[in-house]
Amino acid sequence: MVTKGNVLVVDDEVNLCRIIGAKLARSGYSVVAVHDGLQAIEKVREGDFDVVLLDLILPKMDGLAALAQIRGMRSALPVIVMTACENTEVLEQAKHYGVSAYVNKPFDLDNLVSLIRSTSNTTVSGRDRKVPDSTILFAAGQPVTLEIHNGCGSKLYLSQIQGKDERTLSVFTPSNAGQTVDVAPRTCVKVGLPTSDAFYSFTTQVLKSSEEPEPVLVLEKPSVIYRVQRREYPRIPIRVPVRFAPYGEGADDKAEFAAGETRDLSLGGACMVVPQEMLPDEMLHVEIRPKSSKDKITAVARVVHSRANLSPESEGYIVGCKFVSTDGPIEKLLIR
Repeated sequence: MVTKGNVLVVDDEVNLCRIIGAKLARSGYSVVAVHDGLQAIEKVREGDFDVVLLDLILPKMDGLAALAQIRGMRSALPVIVMTACENTEVLEQAKHYGVSAYVNKPFDLDNLVSLIRSTSNTTVSGRDRKVPDSTILFAAGQPVTLEIHNGCGSKLYLSQIQGKDERTLSVFTPSNAGQTVDVAPRTCVKVGLPTSDAFYSFTTQVLKSSEEPEPVLVLEKPSVIYRVQRREYPRIPIRVPVRFAPYGEGADDKAEFAAGETRDLSLGGACMVVPQEMLPDEMLHVEIRPKSSKDKITAVARVVHSRANLSPESEGYIVGCKFVSTDGPIEKLLIR
């Protein structure tokens, strides 16, 4: 069977190697995985690889030492460094050895495959690349949703990322009715991260909570994260007025509708600027009014993500929603 290339994956996390290997295999690559620096050197010496995925924190021989020896054997072999390391000096040393690209854990598997494809097709010398900024996750201040499972059901809260290190992710402890939510260590938490192009999620556990200087939850950081929402239809930047109400309360004009405006629109959903914050999975009755009430298009929509609007031009929140059903020719609005 003809493959797109041979990839060596080097990481001491066996499960992560299996996940990456399965994804690359489905994408047409032949994959070999090893779990320490000495094995990596041995495999490069024995085999013919098109790309090496190399973690920097490895047993027996660390990633930098292994990279140095790999360069001594095959100076032109593309190496992608993948790491949770926050040490700038270590990353600069890795760049010194001419790595083709680098990614920070956790990373999106689809973007990793694209990076491997471009790296194996074009050898980059003396220049480092990384996953595009639009996919950078876990930045301080990034809004997240926390679905906390405490044995008595689950509840969804809004929060923000406070910080991170090589192994953990800290988020501000959510509050309920003005009171900080009490979350015990080892509680299961599903974390959602909305970005400009997708919605990512993973399930982890609380390692500990801290009260100083601010209440935060310290979570175990994953090595890989999955994209769970994609845009099925292209979005067109269109600004038209909308009205919306919680689903079930929008059957007639007597319902208490709030006003907003679309930022973009597609056959499958819309991005709107609205006055209040919303939670993912909230259901809405939406009226899109391009000219007047006679031209209105009605829809039932599910909220995918919600974040504060940071634009100086307007206030409120930016809400992305997916249409469950529509009553009206939305496609006519998209042809301009």
